Amino acid sequence: MSKQFLPASENGRAHLESLCAILLHAFQHVAYYRDCLLHAGFDDKEIRNDPVAALGALPILDKRILREHFEELKSDDLASRNWHVNTSGGSTGEPARFIQDSEYHLYGMAGKALFDVWTGYKAGEPRVILWGSERDLLVGRETVKARVGRFLRNEVPLNTFRMSEQDLRHFVDVINEVRPVQITAYVESAFELARYVEQHGLEIHSPTAILTSAGTLFPHMRELIEKVFQTRVFNRYGSREVGDVACNCKEQDGLHVNPYTHHVEILREDGTPCDPGEIGEVVVTSLTNRAMPLLRYRIGDLASWAEQACECGRAWPLMQEVAGRVNSILKTRNGTFATAALSTMMYFKDSEKTKPFSSFGRYQLVQKGLDHLVVRLLLENEALFAEEKPLLIHNIKAVFGNDIILDVETPTSLPSNPSGKHIYIWSEVE
Repeated sequence: MSKQFLPASENGRAHLESLCAILLHAFQHVAYYRDCLLHAGFDDKEIRNDPVAALGALPILDKRILREHFEELKSDDLASRNWHVNTSGGSTGEPARFIQDSEYHLYGMAGKALFDVWTGYKAGEPRVILWGSERDLLVGRETVKARVGRFLRNEVPLNTFRMSEQDLRHFVDVINEVRPVQITAYVESAFELARYVEQHGLEIHSPTAILTSAGTLFPHMRELIEKVFQTRVFNRYGSREVGDVACNCKEQDGLHVNPYTHHVEILREDGTPCDPGEIGEVVVTSLTNRAMPLLRYRIGDLASWAEQACECGRAWPLMQEVAGRVNSILKTRNGTFATAALSTMMYFKDSEKTKPFSSFGRYQLVQKGLDHLVVRLLLENEALFAEEKPLLIHNIKAVFGNDIILDVETPTSLPSNPSGKHIYIWSEVE
């Protein structure tokens, strides 16, 4: 039987063994964690007795700590490992360096392959990759090895770092020519391409599945992508620091966390675990990277656990949803507003969610203060925007209050972060 369908008890036992193993390695070979565990009263024996408690005794790890304690976070057996230095994408404007080894890489490839199988994709079938990072997709400037690898894997990369109308038309033509079984895409890249296809009434090839990643897949985004491409969307969740953590199965009842590669906590502001259905901050422990273990790493996202098991039969931890980035939660004097609600407000004209705004495409909401919001819009039809603007302002003030200072800007371009991802909602309020 495949490990993914083992009973919860067997998955749990294997998971605890992996958690104990990475903690013991960290205690024995990583100065930073050894000091933390000893200070908390844990030695080898205590870690073996209760690895979950030992993990919980560690402080939360973040990018600041990664930068300040880089040397102390290295494993002292690096000389015996095949490793490389990687860097975070810098979505918060604070990139960090970390070390990953070959064991982590191999587990990561296996995890990707498994999630691909869930979408119905088989290795070697044609795939189009809609990715936006100048670092990850240097199309036309790749090494020979990278180009050969893509050829052998039957992958066609399309760089969405820039998405002009000409670029989008080119993407449609390539997809129709390649006829991929799977499209792997940044969430916003797939969404913007779907919007373009729908607005221009174009025909586009329907793949077996679209696998989205590197962004928050809001319900209205999934709905539009599936409608335009006439296929299912599978959302994959992870980060550059810890790899692919979880993914939808065909039931789309949540995201299954891989217990053989990751330990996930969802925590309240006071550090206590969230109940199912309660949104909190995601903290991830990678179980496979011994070169520089990332234990209790603050990934910067908000999510919740599912309240019911998935009907697919996989007894893996199930996240109900990823609600957005921590810095995408806007706080005002009227309350706190989650990203999903705000993105819906910016996309639909009406409360029934049947009529989307048509005069602008991408947008950014930037909170400058509790009573100050900047709205930036990429206009697609100025005349229509003159009609839609009062309704947009009405919708925003209905959420944030009539007293909010609202600046509506219409620049010619919107900045992406260093990874090429478009940031829809961002708070500068401490």
